[in-house]
Parts: sequence; C-alpha cells; structure tokens
Amino acid sequence: MRRAVAILALAAIGVALLAGSVSAATSVAAKAQLRGHLQELGESPTLRYFQTALAYDKFRTDLGDANVFPPASSLFMSFDKELLVLYTRGNDTGGRCIGTQIAASFSGDTLSATASWQTGTCGAPSTAHYPFILLSLSRTATDGTSWLSSAQSVCLSVETQDTNACASLGNSPAPTTSLSPVPLTPTPQATATRSLTPTQTVPAASPTAAAGSAAPGATRSPAAAASPPVTASDNGSNILLYAMLVAIGFLVLLSLFLSRSGRRR
Repeated sequence: MRRAVAILALAAIGVALLAGSVSAATSVAAKAQLRGHLQELGESPTLRYFQTALAYDKFRTDLGDANVFPPASSLFMSFDKELLVLYTRGNDTGGRCIGTQIAASFSGDTLSATASWQTGTCGAPSTAHYPFILLSLSRTATDGTSWLSSAQSVCLSVETQDTNACASLGNSPAPTTSLSPVPLTPTPQATATRSLTPTQTVPAASPTAAAGSAAPGATRSPAAAASPPVTASDNGSNILLYAMLVAIGFLVLLSLFLSRSGRRR
C-alpha cells in the first residue's frame, strides 16, 4: 500500500514539474544598438520591428531630415540571426534615457522585453524628452529553440506598465502598437542632430548633422548615441531543471525504501 502511494506521489510531482518547465519563460539574448531622443517618432509608446535590412533602411530613409539612424550595414547584428526592434517612449518627463540592459524572454506566444531608466539624455540636449532605443533580439532562445516561428507579438516596457508597447508578428511586416498610430513623416524645416559614439571595435559611424531653418517656437533637438551590445541571460530554466531532477531522484529512492520495508514485514 505504501509503495503504491509513493509511486502515485512520484508521478504527480513529476507531471507538475514537467508542466511548470513547459510554461516557464525562455530567455532570449538582446543587444542595444542605438538610443537617444527623437520627437518625430511620435507622442505615445510604440514598437516597430524589422526582419530584413531592406525594411529597416526604407524606414530610416522615409524619416527624411529627421533620420538619425545608422544604415543596416553599420549595426552590430545580422538579420539572418536576429530581429531588429525600435521602441519609442514618446513624450516623456525628460532628464532620462533608456538603459542598455535589456532582459527578454519568450512565453506562450509573446516575446516580452524590459528595460530600465538611466539618468541623463544619452548625449542629447538637456531639454530632450522623446527617448527611444533600437535593439536586436536573437531569433533563437538560449535553450536553442526558434521562438520566432511560434510568436504572435513582441512587447517592451521601461519599468512601468504605462510605457508598454507591442507589435504584432502577423503576416504583414507592418507593426501594430498598443495605442493609436502616429505619422512618421517629419514636418518641413525640422532640425535633426545625429551623434554616434560606438564603444566597440566595430567600425564607428561618422557623426553627421542635418540642419535647417526652423520656424520660431518649433525647434527640435533629437539626438542618438550608439551603445555596446548587452546580452541578457537568465539561468531560471537551468535551476528549474536541476530542482526537478533532484525531486524525482529523491522520490524514486523513497519508493524503493518503502518497498523494501514492506517486504521485510
């Protein structure tokens, strides 16, 4: 009788642990590519994704005079192995920028990434308050699986829920946001400043500046600064696996012990 109870308990715990490991989030490596401030990207939190270099280069070209982004060939990534994501906070409080420590994980059908605030304006003027960050996500999770094939959406937030924005990974490459879309076409006579300062051995993009005469009361001061790649890792899955193996081993030993005790009686 005791042996049967032990075996049933072992089976129940094993099933519970396996179910937990299946539902657990799997970490995905993320690298910051560029960050800064740019008003032309919109007033509300938005998230855009680019699966090809062609799609990304078209987006940056369409920005016209407000383009502060490096070409695809100058990014610290490869589109055949990574997905490019552009997150914009929109109209912010100012005096801060998005940090380069990005944690990303995939669970269910959603890739969720989180970032933190960093004091300063990432090289932009002190009055800048439209922070953005351009980052790449590995197409393969840390456990070797390809999450992109089963993903429905990608989301990113900066510390609080009101900053959250998502993009749908449907058949159409055009992203959707959790809020109303914002036109990307910059207004005439916009002034944009680009300041790229990579800290890697990768060839650095030369600083450029595009200046125009702005109407009084409508001056803009966007700026961007490249950041070194940062890999977010998560050992939660390994710890869960070790705990599951230890629990199963203990229950097997307990079952054998109870079985031998029953036979001696």
